[in-house]
Amino acid sequence: MKNVGLTVCGNRYEIKLEDDFADFVNKDLSDAGVNLHTDNKPDKLLKAYLRLAKQATSYEDEIELLIETLDGL
Repeated sequence: MKNVGLTVCGNRYEIKLEDDFADFVNKDLSDAGVNLHTDNKPDKLLKAYLRLAKQATSYEDEIELLIETLDGL
């Protein structure tokens, strides 16, 4: 287990996650512009969430297309 932590508006939040998932979360937050060791504004977290939501929607669309393709075979 690893800690994932970030600060928003002066409040520090930490949570323990499985190692691989913690690494993914840390990398994704960093890629989205969230600072893991300094204070963040709430809009950075919203942007990080929307980035993941867009990816999830894209994956769902791809899965549906694959299912339709397989059904057509």
